[in-house]
Amino acid sequence: SGWAAQVPDRREQLERRTDYDDVPIKPQRVFQEINEFFDADTVFVTAIGLYQIWSGQFQEVYKPRHYLICGQAGPLGWEIPACIGVKTAAPDKTVVGVLGDYSFQFLMEEIAVACQYEVPFVLVMLNNAYLGLIRQAEMKYEMNTDVDIAFDESYGIDHVKVMEGMGAFGRRVSEPDDIASAFAWAHETAERERRPVLVEILIEREANASMGLALDDIKEWEPDDTNAPVVTGTTATTVGD
Repeated sequence: SGWAAQVPDRREQLERRTDYDDVPIKPQRVFQEINEFFDADTVFVTAIGLYQIWSGQFQEVYKPRHYLICGQAGPLGWEIPACIGVKTAAPDKTVVGVLGDYSFQFLMEEIAVACQYEVPFVLVMLNNAYLGLIRQAEMKYEMNTDVDIAFDESYGIDHVKVMEGMGAFGRRVSEPDDIASAFAWAHETAERERRPVLVEILIEREANASMGLALDDIKEWEPDDTNAPVVTGTTATTVGD
């Protein structure tokens, strides 16, 4: 169809903005930093949640079997054991798990297993102290169920201390300009110490992903993103056209 034929060009022309300097950090900026730091040979794993939707929309992947997801099966916590498996199968690869705070908490005990067997990998956590996908899904029904763990300056659990308690390493990042140096530290530390290393990034607590069950339901949440396509039915234009 005419629309399908336009998709490749639109992917090139309608890239959404990612260079935000906001604090708390916008998730788009996290994926900009991921794209700039990690090379094409890096293997990424990610599971289910807003972070995985952002990953699918913003992350750049260049090779087959280098972006491993769980097929929307919904297994929170999948990333840590998946990282163990991928790194064990491909020890020469840099392995990065992209996950949220709740997904980390589901199977965080597997960090101890990775430490015991000296399996190094990097975890990039987008921490909004929320079950964010549930919170956003409830908006359609005007619900606001408590699906967050927010205390201690509103971000709850100190995941760096959790990592350290199991023999691993972690660093918390609250400024966007500190993300790249944290990635460099994590990558070097993981390989040197043969341990998992966490980069915990504090993002906007109620950031939303652009998604919907139909094209007409998709909404862009960043009003200043002038390159974002405005989708109506089966047509699309660019903001400002």
